[in-house]
Amino acid sequence: ACFIFSLAKYAPLTYNKVYKYPDWAEGLGWLLALSSMICIPLVVVVKIIQSDGPIIERIKMLTAPKGEGRKPKDVALDAEATVPLSPNGTAGNEVGKPTQIIIETAM
Repeated sequence: ACFIFSLAKYAPLTYNKVYKYPDWAEGLGWLLALSSMICIPLVVVVKIIQSDGPIIERIKMLTAPKGEGRKPKDVALDAEATVPLSPNGTAGNEVGKPTQIIIETAM
């Protein structure tokens, strides 16, 4: 909204109401401002293009919160969600002695 308002109320940039900056400098300033603002709409367009289905379904799926409806159908396929890692870094519930010794020193 702020960006659209600044476009509507645009006036050429001047210094001390005397010096008017060159067009290439104003263009560079607008380019720098747009470089940070264009990222979000660009990612939205890329996500819509990469998803499958009709355009309305794509937008609905991408704007829906990631809740119960967006979990994998078969939880057994998601190995990381079903098998926790032990402190040793191995999969499963076997909790044994740590394989590394951590020594703390104070200086």
